[in-house]
Amino acid sequence: MSRIFPLFLLMLSLFAPSFVAQAEGFGINATRLIYPQGAASISVTVRNTLTATPYLVQTGISRIQHKYESAPFSVTPPLFRLEPNNTNQIRIAAHNLNAPNDRESVFYFHASAIPASTIPSSDNQRAGVSGNVQFGVGNIIKLFYRPSGLPSSSVAAQRDLQFSRVNNGIKVSNNSPYFVSFASIKAGGQALKLDSPEALMIAPFSHHVYPSSVTKGAIQWQTINDEGGVNVFNQTLP
Repeated sequence: MSRIFPLFLLMLSLFAPSFVAQAEGFGINATRLIYPQGAASISVTVRNTLTATPYLVQTGISRIQHKYESAPFSVTPPLFRLEPNNTNQIRIAAHNLNAPNDRESVFYFHASAIPASTIPSSDNQRAGVSGNVQFGVGNIIKLFYRPSGLPSSSVAAQRDLQFSRVNNGIKVSNNSPYFVSFASIKAGGQALKLDSPEALMIAPFSHHVYPSSVTKGAIQWQTINDEGGVNVFNQTLP
């Protein structure tokens, strides 16, 4: 991974208060990625929906969501110019990945972009970059490395979560080898707070306690599936 990646992210953070209006132009055509063990590579597409402005785009995989920390993946191309009303396919390949074989591991795909002027000068045509930097936009989605031969399925993991009442709230246990990501959880009609990474996604073979005064009633939870859609499940709090 290029050493300019952390600098690129720093530049984006400096412009963060200003890029909201530009964010609709650049994006990733996925909400999550699944990397099956043994796959030579997977791909994801980024888009530029602006009609006149190209982007300079840098991509990479990190171990941490909001901080760059090198991960054992290559991303091709790592740096490129994305023209207006255009898309580009990114290839992701794992290399010497030392990850557990009995559960999923999570990484983060970063795609960061800075708008450039539409007409490159002869001096920088080869680099595909021209004009003055305006505002930066960044997108991060999860990449799940999924070992082969895991029991059951990710949908079953979402369905089979265990809910129990504890002194300080409602305990949700994930006894599966899959990560479970939530869109919402309601207990007795009250929404539980998804205000931290641990609350939004429960790791394999772990649990999280959600503060709540609810002691009985229906539990409804919505989970995000492999395709980025939402699955809905219900049960009664024991």
